[in-house]
Amino acid sequence: MINCVVVDDEQSALDLVVDYINDTPFLNLVAATTNPMEAVGIIQSREVDLVFADIQMPRMNGLNLVSLFENKVKFVMTTGYQEYALKSFEYGVLDYLVKPFSYQRFLKAVNKMPFNMTLVDDPTKSVETAPEQPVKREEFIFVKVDVKGKFHKVLYKDVVYMEAQKSYASIYTKEERITTNLTLSDLEKRLPPDRFMRIHRSYIISTEKITGIEGDEVILDKVVRIPVGDTYADEFTKAIEGSIYYKEKDSATLVYRKIGGDK
Repeated sequence: MINCVVVDDEQSALDLVVDYINDTPFLNLVAATTNPMEAVGIIQSREVDLVFADIQMPRMNGLNLVSLFENKVKFVMTTGYQEYALKSFEYGVLDYLVKPFSYQRFLKAVNKMPFNMTLVDDPTKSVETAPEQPVKREEFIFVKVDVKGKFHKVLYKDVVYMEAQKSYASIYTKEERITTNLTLSDLEKRLPPDRFMRIHRSYIISTEKITGIEGDEVILDKVVRIPVGDTYADEFTKAIEGSIYYKEKDSATLVYRKIGGDK
């Protein structure tokens, strides 16, 4: 897994690289910021392997950042100006991406990292190497919140449910409500399906937090009631039917039936 930091004073450019990182299985977003001075502190204090940095930024440009950490981490420069390319490579950067760049071009730059840090196998490597270690699954995601350049770390174990709010979504834990500019569909694509399930057009639930089922509602943490939508009823029933036990077949109200309600 490659731990990444993104720094770019242009919010839309920052968001694009963050999306590319989230879509790449072997990349882990440590932080994203529009402030290069904040990036310095993050790189100094966190375990970082790769930094995506713009060149022209206020107070500190990307090449200044490279000069501070060139022996500690790898850099990929992201800029709208081609004329800095030669100078960037003199600093030993991994690659130089001219905006706007595609995901394929982004991935080509990332694959210049050492082979043992990516999913790309080294074809010259002997088959008889050390036993392959299981890949550690991440237990969290970073979601963008309303504050410019701020991403909130959300631990899967803390999530109770997620709710659609027009063009954005809210994530509910026992302690707080986190509002992100992602839609519910965006979140659904990034969440592990063995831990989360969409049971309504407006709700995704943590299956670990289910404490009961009553009629066409799922009870979470003994308090929250979430309706099961018609569209998702069959899939939900199939997912839980192996865990439902009853004395008489006719007493089962969920298994092999569609849960009612307008959803």
